Amino acid sequence: MSSIKSKELLSLNQRLIRSPLVSCMAGCAILWVSFGIRQSFGVFLIPITEETGWTRSTFSIAAALLQLLWGFSQPFLVYLAEGKVGFGKTIFVGCVFYAVGCFILYASNQSSGLFIFAMGAVIGISAGGNSFPNVLASVGRRFPQNSKQQSMAFGIVSSFGSLGQCCFLPMSRAMLNSIGWRMSFIVFGIMMAAFAPLAYYLQTVPPIPALPDNTKIKDLVKSSDSVTGKNATEKVIEQEITEQEELECRPLEDISAPDIKTALKEAFSSSTFVCITLGFSVCGFHIAFLSTHLPAYLQDNGIDSSLAAWTISIMGLGSMIGTIGTGYLVTFIKPKYVLMGIYGLRTILIVIITFIPLTITTVIVFSVFFGFLWLSTVPPTTKFVGTVFGHRYLGTLTSITFVGHQIGAFLGAYVAGVVYDKTHSYERMWYGSLAVSIFAVIVNFCAGVEPINEKRRRQRAVDVESMK
Repeated sequence: MSSIKSKELLSLNQRLIRSPLVSCMAGCAILWVSFGIRQSFGVFLIPITEETGWTRSTFSIAAALLQLLWGFSQPFLVYLAEGKVGFGKTIFVGCVFYAVGCFILYASNQSSGLFIFAMGAVIGISAGGNSFPNVLASVGRRFPQNSKQQSMAFGIVSSFGSLGQCCFLPMSRAMLNSIGWRMSFIVFGIMMAAFAPLAYYLQTVPPIPALPDNTKIKDLVKSSDSVTGKNATEKVIEQEITEQEELECRPLEDISAPDIKTALKEAFSSSTFVCITLGFSVCGFHIAFLSTHLPAYLQDNGIDSSLAAWTISIMGLGSMIGTIGTGYLVTFIKPKYVLMGIYGLRTILIVIITFIPLTITTVIVFSVFFGFLWLSTVPPTTKFVGTVFGHRYLGTLTSITFVGHQIGAFLGAYVAGVVYDKTHSYERMWYGSLAVSIFAVIVNFCAGVEPINEKRRRQRAVDVESMK
């Protein structure tokens, strides 16, 4: 009897692990807390520098190293996750060390070096383990590859990172006023450790193959009906489809690169991949600059500190809507056009915040509309990479594009601090943000000008079939 119950529990456990809904919930929760904590660090800039006497450059280098090491560690950690270690273990270890980094920050008030090590190195590398590429790659395996359901799942799960930003900014502000910045990091560490076990439901599972192209199958059935009559429909469906039609309906997983070495070679030799990465780096530049320095910039210009903290929170709420929206848009609009639209709208908003007098109204308008564009680049970028190179090594390839994102983030966080310490103004950073935004529109337009080498990918599928 006990043996039967144990088998039933084991079966239930396996169903939960393979469940798309459960994996989405686990991924949402982990991104909510991990991204929420990271995005709240900008609120601590002024309190920490005033209490310790450190310059803004000191805080900025810690925030910038977090972004840089987060990006550079990610491909290796995703590679491990896609290999022998698995997604679940990688995400779990990343969460645990993330919590350790928060605890070290508590003890760093007397040492700027320890502060930079904790925020930049420990949290930065740990973030590479529990961030978007690992979480989305794990969740995506539980949906038919390249399907609308998968695209929507990417958008919904990504949006909870934005929800974390929305929730943690006012939480951080409240904790600063009540328990101070050091104890706030203790609370963050406890929360991160408490959410770590959810990684169990993000274990590696075999990916679900892509669904056949229903339109092509219907066309095939209609053409057969016109010749042989409707009674032959069932026979047509049951028969083996011709070789050409089989290749057209073949799951994208089958026509991905056969190994990681080939996937990397194809990616790095593709101008499309380079353009995607360059465009994504601009997203990182904007986000790191704003999340680290916008509250301080607003306070410097006479905006109340509470409203200054709420601006990033408002962006997080808007980003949740925007991320889900772009996850839906890429189901029927090419990702490159969605990305061009995002960066084009960012350009307009940066012009507004730079050249129109700063008031509460302009701050709120900027925060609301820029929020819709905050993390909305993640679903179309993920979709773009998957469409061009397949889904077998999607986590590794998107993590490489994320290196570009984090190089941009490093520059956005660090250069802004250096510029402020030298000029006591962020004006030059706004001009720089405007310039790179225009650059992102251009490179995303160029992405896709190079035709996807579909013939080569189809031929690889034929070669694989012939070897069987």
